[in-house]
Amino acid sequence: MPGHDHRIEVFLSYASEDGGLLAKLEKHLAALRSEGLIQSFHAGDVGAGQASREVTEGHIERADLVLLLVSADFLASRECYERDVARALARREAGQARVVPVLLRACDWRHTKLGELKPLPKNERPVRSWEDEDEAFAEVARGIREAVTAITGARSAALPHRAPRRAQGEVRRADKVREIMQSLSKPECVGVALLAPLGFEAHQVAGEVLHRLQRPGEALLPVRLVPEVRATDEERFYGRLLRDLRWALPAPWRALVDARAEGSAKDRFEYAVDDLLGGPVAEAGRNLLLVVDGLAHVPAPQLEQWGYLMARLSGRGLKLLVWGGRELHDLCTRPPSGGLYSAFHMLSPVSLGALSAGEVRDLVLERGGEEAAAEVLCDETGGHPALVRELVDGHADDVRAGDREALLARILASDHMARLRRTVGGDAEAQEVLRALAGVAERPLPRRLRGEERLAWLGVLKDAGATRWDWVAPAMQRFAAEWS
Repeated sequence: MPGHDHRIEVFLSYASEDGGLLAKLEKHLAALRSEGLIQSFHAGDVGAGQASREVTEGHIERADLVLLLVSADFLASRECYERDVARALARREAGQARVVPVLLRACDWRHTKLGELKPLPKNERPVRSWEDEDEAFAEVARGIREAVTAITGARSAALPHRAPRRAQGEVRRADKVREIMQSLSKPECVGVALLAPLGFEAHQVAGEVLHRLQRPGEALLPVRLVPEVRATDEERFYGRLLRDLRWALPAPWRALVDARAEGSAKDRFEYAVDDLLGGPVAEAGRNLLLVVDGLAHVPAPQLEQWGYLMARLSGRGLKLLVWGGRELHDLCTRPPSGGLYSAFHMLSPVSLGALSAGEVRDLVLERGGEEAAAEVLCDETGGHPALVRELVDGHADDVRAGDREALLARILASDHMARLRRTVGGDAEAQEVLRALAGVAERPLPRRLRGEERLAWLGVLKDAGATRWDWVAPAMQRFAAEWS
């Protein structure tokens, strides 16, 4: 199309403390810009007199490639981590953008929602830890060039006669988001537990909910909390929650948190939430929604006590949105202790499943493939979201070719399967069941095996919990054989 700009739109999200490192990275991207391959934007490019957030969000929405410049300051930034990252991951889930973390300084990024992404530099060494920062940035620039080349190739391969349309995967996510929003809007609803097996991308659905709740006029006021990872000390656990609560609030409301200087962190957290519910939140005609990430890494005793506290506060108008796998499911379904119900017993469950054949087909068609190739991809992945995304985004040529052997090899060598191996490597029960099932061809099984449900929550088995079962994807049987 004459006059059409074919450059890849790149958005860089960074913490202000990393401005110097951002400037160095931009110098290393100069070659891509001079070649006419990319045009880049970051918050520092906003002109005087412009509405900074509005301009920034517009660029995130248009970006083909989002670079997240990760550091401790980035993870601690409400604007970067809660807003930019949530929207970027939601657009990645919809197949609208690629998202690449760039590790600038050492931090605990693996236990965040960025942990499932493949970062740069490829060796996962933060730029600041290299003896020569220019060498590190050169490696990052090469990785960015590879991503730009892949995006350009996917564009070029698109069939010219096929009109653009929204991917069905995006419709599926919208349906789940709508279900969550409808549940949360009911006065009697305490909150929602979003349940998903490993790799089923619940955090991205939650991110889309957060994005929608930022719109003007929404009755729910979302506050995102990320508990201290593996904090066994109550003071540290509630101290982190209190800090997140304060940072997420509008500036005029923070005085309510600061006013509670006495007592334990747990008491101050409870008092602060109670003061908010009975004060500015109620006066604004809104409901406070705590959006809690990282529950799988919190020790069970801490979670149990936190659930009782949340149950008390829910009676005063508090709502919750949490997500996870088996651990969250167990919290929601275990019998009450001593007749006491925690907030987990009161949550409305919303479950994520595999992508349907139609959803996989539309993702492949959007990238220039044919229906026959989509059928092969669906057969080989079973619609597992993480596997589908990784193959469609990273190995489009194999997907379009519909080469079963090549796709199987890609699946077994994928980042998701590497993550699954690390998880199973520390789970003796899962290994035992995998060994038992590796050579089994019959379905149903002659008897139920202990540990089937564990493998279902790991995204290895489907229809588990009874004697009738199957692998999520054919490659999972090959994976099971690795433990024999």
